[in-house]
Amino acid sequence: MPLSHLLLFFALLYLPTRSATPLDCPKIYDPGNGWVIEVCPTDPQATGTMGVWLDGTYHGQAARLQIYHQSQGDAGIPQIAVLYASGYVRLKQNADPDPPIPFGSSFVLGPAYWSDSSTYHHNPQLDRLAIDTTRLPDGSLSMRAEGVVGSFDVAYDLKLPPPRDRQTRLHVIQTFTATAAVTIDPVRRAQFEGFKLVQVSSMFISEEGPCDGGYTACHDSNGARFIGSDLERHQVALAAVTPPTFLFSPALPLGSTWLDALHTDDISWQGNTPNVRIALDILPQNRTVTPQGWIAATTDPNDDNVSLWLHDDGPASQAWAAGQSSQVTYWLLAQDDPPEPWADLGLRCGLTFLDVEGDYDCFAVLDAPPVSGSVAPIAGYTDTALQLDYDLGDELYNWAQIRCNFDPPLDLSAYDHLRFDWRGDPAAANSLEVGLINPSATGEHIFARGFNHATHRDWWGRLVIPFAFLPPWEQGTTFDPGRISAFFLSVVRDENDDGGAGRLAIDNVNAFNVASRSVPLTFETVAANTTASAAAAGWLASQQRPTGLLKSWEPEPICTAHTYDQALALLVFIQAGMWMEADTLVDGLVEAQHPDGFWYKSYDCDDAGYPCVHCDDWEGDVAWAVYALSRYLAAGGSHPGARVALEDGAAWLATRLDGDGCLDDHTEGTLDIWWALQAAGPVHAAGAEAVKACLLTQIWDEEMGRFKGGRDWWQPYLDNQTWGAAFLRAIGEEQKARRALSYAWQVLRLPAQGGQLYGLDGQGGPWSAWNEGIGQYVAVGGAGAADLLLELLAQQRADGAMPGSPGEFSGAGVWTTRWHGVAPTAWLYHALHAGPFLLPPHGIYLPLALKAD
Repeated sequence: MPLSHLLLFFALLYLPTRSATPLDCPKIYDPGNGWVIEVCPTDPQATGTMGVWLDGTYHGQAARLQIYHQSQGDAGIPQIAVLYASGYVRLKQNADPDPPIPFGSSFVLGPAYWSDSSTYHHNPQLDRLAIDTTRLPDGSLSMRAEGVVGSFDVAYDLKLPPPRDRQTRLHVIQTFTATAAVTIDPVRRAQFEGFKLVQVSSMFISEEGPCDGGYTACHDSNGARFIGSDLERHQVALAAVTPPTFLFSPALPLGSTWLDALHTDDISWQGNTPNVRIALDILPQNRTVTPQGWIAATTDPNDDNVSLWLHDDGPASQAWAAGQSSQVTYWLLAQDDPPEPWADLGLRCGLTFLDVEGDYDCFAVLDAPPVSGSVAPIAGYTDTALQLDYDLGDELYNWAQIRCNFDPPLDLSAYDHLRFDWRGDPAAANSLEVGLINPSATGEHIFARGFNHATHRDWWGRLVIPFAFLPPWEQGTTFDPGRISAFFLSVVRDENDDGGAGRLAIDNVNAFNVASRSVPLTFETVAANTTASAAAAGWLASQQRPTGLLKSWEPEPICTAHTYDQALALLVFIQAGMWMEADTLVDGLVEAQHPDGFWYKSYDCDDAGYPCVHCDDWEGDVAWAVYALSRYLAAGGSHPGARVALEDGAAWLATRLDGDGCLDDHTEGTLDIWWALQAAGPVHAAGAEAVKACLLTQIWDEEMGRFKGGRDWWQPYLDNQTWGAAFLRAIGEEQKARRALSYAWQVLRLPAQGGQLYGLDGQGGPWSAWNEGIGQYVAVGGAGAADLLLELLAQQRADGAMPGSPGEFSGAGVWTTRWHGVAPTAWLYHALHAGPFLLPPHGIYLPLALKAD
């Protein structure tokens, strides 16, 4: 990069105020709820201001906005975020130690681009900032900023959830529209700097040495990393490069969603500055995004000589027509240590018996030719991992395997669950098989479990498997956790799989004890957020069609109304006193019901003939419809067909139970039927008692303190624990209820791909956070509910809608989606209102929004 360009580059990157004198920054928000907002009319070394509005009231022009928040662990209210009119953003975690945490690296809102070889349009100039505090203190602080960068109008919808002492995060919806034709310089495009979506601005001169001004340890960051399209970690130590130079050579597109600017030590000329991360919501499917960076030579610690960015490799870095618009969504994160989401969430307990950092005996085991493969170490998420490169060919049931032997055998008798980090390959959708091996006098006994069509999950995650969920390959053999001679992970071409070539990596193979976990003594309640719950109810109403039914998923091309979702929405409308919507929905349910008493799984909600879309009947859906109708009538609903529909549905459900009061060995459906029958009236009391006996004697796992998936099905499921806990609370078994919830907390917690959110998965895996199930957990009072509710509120759209998940995944019997839908939105509402179940002490759903006469 020519020197003249560098001078322009760093003049623009330079962020003042590191040594600035204190400013007169009046408070515009300080209601005593833990949040404080200040505006600074000027900045000593910055030009340009933005008009600031707070909840519709104008507060003048400001060069920057400063945000403070009550620390979780201390009494102080530290500054955690600054937004400049120049488009710079600074974040730091919410901890309040002495000395205070300093700001370090900055984010720069995008885009930035080179319109020719010498003209660089960098940070936007913001001219308007509107702040919305209506969801505080427990919801997000919302802001909308508008401005200009070069020939683009830009707008940013910013959402700052309540920060934690370990991490502060800001979500950005960045929209940019060309106001004139723009051509991107092709040389800059070829260097992956033509069109930058978002940037990090930082400084590195030395690890420990001196720099201008008498400072030492002259850095705010000292490294950078990302997962590349080769699915390996690419990490550079800034001390190992000679400026001026690009940081990543060769440049590779992102293979995961995030880019880190690392501060791996605890020293800096300013103090222990944060690590920062850019995490895209999702990798685009129609183009690649490539991370790149630049470091210049300097001895002045006030010069930000390090820049990192995400480059859009698609048409955006070629040319724009006037009026053309695009959008990108991402999170900005700041925290003390380099992000390692599982450790950050406390999910590294137990015994890690294989971390592939030292000696190990691992190798490839292959099916007969033409299957081929090899095992070798790679750069994993934070350290070394093992990767199997394989080619399964085209034949069904071909397989390849990573096998690790242990001599002498491992004693894992103190543990009851296996878990390990793993990563698949987006180009290879095959099946997994996980196994542990016991030695025997004549060979070995294998205990293994398969997960169908799962290996296309291409980001680092975890697999958690109860020892009891590893069945023997030979009947009559019993698993002995005290003598483990091998672990293996196989990839198999099963039915509907791709076969062919792919990659599969593992790390941190671990055993942990869930049975001995501590169980909370109480249930956790959460604070109300009337703005969020009203928005959720309002969005649900907006999905209702003239047929009375609600469209379940906003983006679906066909208006599909799932029966279960209709029940959830009806319960919301009852609670919210939205009787017009409730009556109309009941009318739709009555009209859609089959003459035999059941409802189909889903209907075309735009067709007044109520044709089914998914034309199978599932007892759980019918049970939820019956339960919702019972709550409707109990609250004063007066639709003339509601009672008959309820009774016909309950009668149909009663015919589906086996002689033990169970539903075809299916826990979730059995729980659903109990809720329906016990609410349907005295005529079904005996049936409800039979279901209760089934659940307590055949489905409850007393040793582990959780509900199984069936009599002999040991896979972890979230809704079995959440709906099961509500059932247990309703019958007075509160200790068991807390055990079930604590099992879900221990086994099914996981972070989103970029570490920006966390939650609970619907079933082990875990595969991807499931917002509907998280709402269930919060509604029934599981430990950590308040923190999980913040995760849900951080994802709620301004109009009230909730996405199904922060991640997209379909495989292994799991489907999670970023689509916004009725079920996750309804469960957010129920989480905020401790519903929809009948719980002690009164056995009625209070407060009821009784229908006015």
